[in-house]
Amino acid sequence: MGGEPGAAPVFVAFDVETTGLIAGVDRVVEMAAVVFRGEEVLETSDALVNPGVPIPAAVSRVTGITDQTVASAPRPEGPLAAFLRVLARGTPVAHNAVFDVGFVLAEAQGAGLDLPSGPVLDTRLLARRAFPGRYSYSLGNLVRDLRLPASGAHRALADAHACRALFRECVRQLATAGQPGLEELARLGSRPLDFHLHAPRQPGFARMLHKAALKGSGVHITYRASDGEVTDRLIMPLSLSCIGGEPAVRAFCTLRGDDRTFFLGSIVEAREP
Repeated sequence: MGGEPGAAPVFVAFDVETTGLIAGVDRVVEMAAVVFRGEEVLETSDALVNPGVPIPAAVSRVTGITDQTVASAPRPEGPLAAFLRVLARGTPVAHNAVFDVGFVLAEAQGAGLDLPSGPVLDTRLLARRAFPGRYSYSLGNLVRDLRLPASGAHRALADAHACRALFRECVRQLATAGQPGLEELARLGSRPLDFHLHAPRQPGFARMLHKAALKGSGVHITYRASDGEVTDRLIMPLSLSCIGGEPAVRAFCTLRGDDRTFFLGSIVEAREP
């Protein structure tokens, strides 16, 4: 993990605000990060960007970010390069990390930028281990229920600070319970993430599937089901959405002769006919 040899590890809590839920189709409008070591905040970074597409009213009502807010902001490429350098300062940490990783990856791919290497820690998974049995593991509910410091919500920097506070609380709780220490955190949870190894295809797949849904055309996919079975199918995409925080496509499956839902993270390969 990040930091000088022998020193406490450095972590980078980060968050992005977006125009929607599907990386590769929707775009980033704000990105923020908090670099920290223990209780010490080493650096903060926050940037609004112009996504080049209209921001839906529903998103603006939640974040307060409107088309007018980002009208004079730069396009993502410039701020993103600086943002990636900040992420590389330590081990990245995010809440429901698959969402943020997917969007950072999609923007970086579009800009031709290199990504950090190594694990991305997910505070939602860590919270499930540290505080089992809760009715909700959303960032806002955890911050409220655990009485963590917070200033605002649904803006990238505020959520990055909240993520940092939740991470510290999870670490303290896991240590009290005799759970593995910091060096084992990357192995906690069932869905470890890495910018290079665990989510490299999803944004590209999302763009292809979205385009096919608009055109009414098909896509050949190789799909790994939850039981491990791998099949090749021709699907006719209908719509993209998020289910339980994970991007998915609803499509007519010619193999099964019925409408099915396919999680993008389980698509091994996708190609146009």
